[in-house]
Amino acid sequence: MHFIKSYINRIKKSTIIKGTLILTIAGFLTRIIGFLFRIFLNNKIGAEGLGIYQLIFPIQIICYSVCTIGFETAISKMTAASVCDGVHYPKRYLKYGLILSFTMSLIMSFVLFRFSGYICGNILFEKRCDVLIKALAFSIPLSSIHACICGYYIGCKNSNITALSQVIEQLSRVISIVAIINYIENIGIKPSPLSAVIGSVIGELISCVFCIFHISNHIRLSRRNHHPVHHLIQSKNKKMIVLEITKLSIPISLNRLMLSVLQSIQSILIPNMLILHGYSSEKALGIYGILLGLVIPFILFPGAIINSMSLLLLPTISQADSNDNTSKIRITTEKTLQFCLIFGIFCAAIFMNYGKDIGLYFLSDKEAGTYMCLLGILCPFIYVTSTLASIINGLGKTAVTFAFGIISTLLQIASIVFMMPEYGVYGYIIGFLTSNILNAFCLYLYIRKQIGVSIKLFSWILYPVLAGYVVTQCTGFVTALLPFDYPVAKMVMSLFAVTIAYILLFRDEFKL
Repeated sequence: MHFIKSYINRIKKSTIIKGTLILTIAGFLTRIIGFLFRIFLNNKIGAEGLGIYQLIFPIQIICYSVCTIGFETAISKMTAASVCDGVHYPKRYLKYGLILSFTMSLIMSFVLFRFSGYICGNILFEKRCDVLIKALAFSIPLSSIHACICGYYIGCKNSNITALSQVIEQLSRVISIVAIINYIENIGIKPSPLSAVIGSVIGELISCVFCIFHISNHIRLSRRNHHPVHHLIQSKNKKMIVLEITKLSIPISLNRLMLSVLQSIQSILIPNMLILHGYSSEKALGIYGILLGLVIPFILFPGAIINSMSLLLLPTISQADSNDNTSKIRITTEKTLQFCLIFGIFCAAIFMNYGKDIGLYFLSDKEAGTYMCLLGILCPFIYVTSTLASIINGLGKTAVTFAFGIISTLLQIASIVFMMPEYGVYGYIIGFLTSNILNAFCLYLYIRKQIGVSIKLFSWILYPVLAGYVVTQCTGFVTALLPFDYPVAKMVMSLFAVTIAYILLFRDEFKL
């Protein structure tokens, strides 16, 4: 009880912990809903249909990189800086950032809709994606509005609206897709990936309306409670604000765009290399859909807490860096790095020991379970990479994360081209593991050189590995002796027991 009370007090006092907790809860909810939805979708449209659905995601990521990510980050950082400087009227950053982002999104939507046939035939090499890309084009302007408003609220250190909008989007998306599929099945039509894309557009629309409603109320209340320092913002005219947003957003957007293009090339190559390995087109798309649509999202599922932490670390590190507070940067980095390693090792132990059972009982696919066991080792490296990249970006060294990201992605592409034709999907897994481990190691060496952070080998790595192995083996042995034959129940009980035991062993580290 004392541990729980002390943790609640820490949550109340710490903006980062409180915001991380809110965003983590939202992240877990959306991912749980998303996984249940993917299992439902896989059963309705099949592994091949899921693979076709996955093919348009690289195009979607590229569009978001150009239209939203850079502007969202710029609005977040500039909003936080303006509030920190005593200017309590930072809405103009949202206004002009939103105008720029929305304009870019309209252009991108037109390009997608107009040239969807060319994209499908010459880039994705799958003509069945034509109608999917046309439908996807309608979601880009909606996502730009949603992202910019969420960026503003993150800059204000208000995680509630961002978290709630994520949950609303996911719920409305899934409900829409289920309703569409049930309707077309009732009239005798076989469900297709188009149903999922239309549902996604509906979910983005509802989330966008929610964000507009709240920001409108927020602005109206701000004008009613007019702050006396409002005149300070007048020293910055429209051109200065637009120039600041542009200078900050363009490098971020270009960095993310380059990475997205390379990742898109990678995603497009995978099914084609599987065909060269000897699989049929249907089998290749099925494996692609299972691997990237089910397994890797499942591996990344616990990372919701790390993603939330990384999102809130960026403005915190930026403020400490602007104040030359190296001590705060070092302490924050050490605590988060320690947490990510211990939490990541715990997740790796779960997937490596229970991956086959999870794949069999939750995903109804033995191959998915095998892939999960192999990729489970990635958890600590992926979580460390996400956190260290956010810290380095907060220090203003975006070129460093960009360079390491490019190298990692090029290594993955090389493994796809040269190893998959020979070794099939295992060639991709080897390249994926190697590139992510290398990226995490390079980021750590850089941050260690910059601020003097060092990993404690025994307490942060060896002890958690030993604890994870012993706890999973003991709980698995004990639950196997239980006098009833319900494998799913035994597995759930084992996972619960492992989680409780691990939290008790590392309760001080989990306090952050």
